[in-house]
Amino acid sequence: MPTLRLSIILEATVAETLRRRAAEREQTVGRYLTDLIREDAHRAQDELAAEGYRVLSEDTAAFAAAAWPLAREMWPAWSGE
Repeated sequence: MPTLRLSIILEATVAETLRRRAAEREQTVGRYLTDLIREDAHRAQDELAAEGYRVLSEDTAAFAAAAWPLAREMWPAWSGE
């Protein structure tokens, strides 16, 4: 995978926290940042998926509520054979 070299400016306290957290995980700062960014992207995808499932669930519930009167009316005529 191609890599890029970036120069970033961070507050001193943030930079020190970054170094400390990377060291705690026995990772380079670059690897630690890479993992954080990937985890954030994954979390964003999970949030989008959860929202999609919520919308789908609401649509399904609305359809079921609308279809229920017809299903009750037609159910006696339905044969499971």
